[in-house]
Amino acid sequence: MKGPGNVSISRIISAVILFFFLLAAVSFSYSVSAEDGKNGRPDLAISSVNGRLDTNGPSTLYVLLHNNATGQATEPQEYQEVDLDPARARGITAELVSDDERVRVLSGPQMAGSLGPGENTTVEFMALAEGAEVGIYPARLRLSYSRLERVSTSNEDIAPDIIFVYEDLSEELPLPVKVVLGPKIMIPEIKGAARPGEATELEVVVANEGDEAAIDLRLEARANPPFLRAGDELGNESDEKPNYKDLEAGSAASFDLMVLTEGNATPGYSPLPCSISYRISPPGQDMDQIGKGSERREDIALLVIVEEDSHLGAWMLFFAGILIILILAVAYIYFKNFKRNGSGRSDFGKKKRLLAILHG
Repeated sequence: MKGPGNVSISRIISAVILFFFLLAAVSFSYSVSAEDGKNGRPDLAISSVNGRLDTNGPSTLYVLLHNNATGQATEPQEYQEVDLDPARARGITAELVSDDERVRVLSGPQMAGSLGPGENTTVEFMALAEGAEVGIYPARLRLSYSRLERVSTSNEDIAPDIIFVYEDLSEELPLPVKVVLGPKIMIPEIKGAARPGEATELEVVVANEGDEAAIDLRLEARANPPFLRAGDELGNESDEKPNYKDLEAGSAASFDLMVLTEGNATPGYSPLPCSISYRISPPGQDMDQIGKGSERREDIALLVIVEEDSHLGAWMLFFAGILIILILAVAYIYFKNFKRNGSGRSDFGKKKRLLAILHG
């Protein structure tokens, strides 16, 4: 059966049901808001800040956002599915703004999605402390989002359109940034020396002179003349012992490093390119939430002493010994002949005087 304007009765009934359904949901939503003003609007806050900036390079900050608005606990399940809660923050954009020129934010605005009452999310920012000393620096978290303000309908009597009206909101939350010295990796000592034509083991002492720990620190070497092979290239692949160590602030550790040196290497100091990698994980950081912490890699060059060729030294000692033996032999023969010649002249003189006496 068709009604006026070829509009079916079932369509009219569906539209009327949908209209009253949305009207009831919105009315319920605002009736709860009237009892508690916070229920009708999002209440975003910074729950925690993990991470810090150090003076050695870019660092990552993890900001946990939380919506403190009270949820509509008595709201019927069918209303929740429509998601008409005016306390939900929608399309959140977060931007970190520094108030000190010595702290430079490298990340742009971050999309944080939507947060209903009681929900939270984490946004990440990368920043760089340029010339900043250890301390606290002012910054702000600039938030932009929208909320459902009201639901209205068109003036059509039959199958009216449902119109959702959203309100754009923005706010800024203070976010002090902590600048620390961070891990400061130094190589105070290298024990041992490389020998030409041999694989030798060095002991590299690595120290953390910073104010925070370096986690899972690893030393890797790259072969470069006069070093033919270095590090893991000479290691035993069956050795399952990882060459990772944790260095707390003010501590030091030793790493064994194998190097294979050219046979004709020049004695003296030679650079060996290396890299040091580690993670930065400040105390109290929630690793399950933000991952394994910030990773860092530093390139350095170790100055390794190359000794003189031990084989060449042995040959030189050998020839020196032969030369000494020859000199001694020549000296012996010379003095022996000299003694013999001196004795012959004396006998001849005695015989000559004896003959003179006999003829006299």
